[in-house]
Amino acid sequence: MRDDEHARAIELLGHFNDQLTRTVDGVFGTRWAEIEEIIALIALARDSVITTRALADISGLGRRAVSRLIARLKDDGVVTTRSSDQDGRVVEVVLTEHGQEQAEELRSRGLALLHDSRELAQELGAILQTTIIDVDPFGGDPLVLLLDASTVGARLVSYMPAAATRGRMAARQRAALVYIATSGEVRPGELAGPLEVSNAGSAYLIDQLCAKGFIRRHRHEVVDDRRAVILRATPDGLNAVAAVAHGVREEREALSRLFLQIAAWRDSEELPAVLEASALPDDLRVSS
Repeated sequence: MRDDEHARAIELLGHFNDQLTRTVDGVFGTRWAEIEEIIALIALARDSVITTRALADISGLGRRAVSRLIARLKDDGVVTTRSSDQDGRVVEVVLTEHGQEQAEELRSRGLALLHDSRELAQELGAILQTTIIDVDPFGGDPLVLLLDASTVGARLVSYMPAAATRGRMAARQRAALVYIATSGEVRPGELAGPLEVSNAGSAYLIDQLCAKGFIRRHRHEVVDDRRAVILRATPDGLNAVAAVAHGVREEREALSRLFLQIAAWRDSEELPAVLEASALPDDLRVSS
């Protein structure tokens, strides 16, 4: 994979992760949800009933974080809890009627995300692929595929050095850091467009990244505007981005298969058209 292809893959991954985060945020009212929380919410929506231990194992959240998440979802009327019939010591998290409605909304929005991401997924899968990959064009529950995507995303985050993962970084924070690090220097107002956030949201991202030591504000460097602020990544920020880039190379086979599956995914309404095709389209069978 050439350097320009690698850079393009990271750009596309950042865009997809941002859209996935927006999808989950839009349903559950979260704000720049952490990747582990995204995994937990998708798993809960997919299964309707899940034990607290399974939720922790799937998401990577610790017990306290799972407890906080469940407490918040209870307050929002999304879930209730009960003891398992098989083992009274096991706690099950159960979607309420309102929670079931949110799960269906997540499926609907997830379906839209899969449709809108096909072109991106085809390009990304082709960049990352190492061998010919045959993918099944038939779909099922879109949450299964979104859960797979979130899980791979969490693996990429795990490549970051401890200084970056401590305190965690939400998807939009990572996207902002990558944008700043790869651009060299950025003015604060330039973040809103690429990240699709408001000026207030951009300011929040900058504050968070500065507090974590990944970027710094530089003043008095623009000759014709001494009040201008320039954002640059710190050595820690550059190292964090480099670690994710390394993770993309290490996980490229799994990423390629995942995004070629997204490119080929079809829901039930599309199956008649797919069945008329005699074979998988050539553009979904990519050779090295």
